[in-house]
Amino acid sequence: MRATQSLNMGLMVLSLVALATVLGMLAAMYQRQETQPAIPGLLWPEPKPLAPFTAVDHDNNPFSLNELRGKWSFLFFGFTHCPDICPVTLAVLDKVHKQLDRARAVQTVFVSVDPERDTPARLQQYLTSFNPEFIGLGGSVEQIANLTGQIGLPYFLDKTESEENYLVDHGASLFLVDPQGRLVAIFSTPHDNRSITDRFNRIRQFIDG
Repeated sequence: MRATQSLNMGLMVLSLVALATVLGMLAAMYQRQETQPAIPGLLWPEPKPLAPFTAVDHDNNPFSLNELRGKWSFLFFGFTHCPDICPVTLAVLDKVHKQLDRARAVQTVFVSVDPERDTPARLQQYLTSFNPEFIGLGGSVEQIANLTGQIGLPYFLDKTESEENYLVDHGASLFLVDPQGRLVAIFSTPHDNRSITDRFNRIRQFIDG
């Protein structure tokens, strides 16, 4: 009889411990949902820290993760021979750039996924037509692959018809990196300057506190 009572007591204790664990997990999940704002594309509470990388900017200077720290950065990946997606998106980003207060320390970085054709001089000429303050990044194929791999951006150079006049298939999302060098949000298409500006302001307010 005593053995049965002890067994029942042990089972009851284990059940209470299990119940408390489940309740604790549910409470933590609820609290996390309560503290996470409903902002589309926000990677929270798990932003992705970027690993060190190297590239070359449109002035032919080295560009690394350090150049992203201390500022909010919109990253857009494309190529200067792009017939549609890139010029449309850069025009939208120009409007975003003009709507945001410069005191917010926000920069727009255009990363070429076609670095063999997109030399620093080519990038500078191309971006000036949209906004002279935009930053163009190129470098070696390996350097660009390192950055796109971290971000998770797919792209493919289609040289089946020509080794010179080819197109590049690439994702059209925008990526937001915070001043700590973390990928904190992804803006999917279609892109609208008012929506991007509003979401950025909400994200910045939430993260900066």
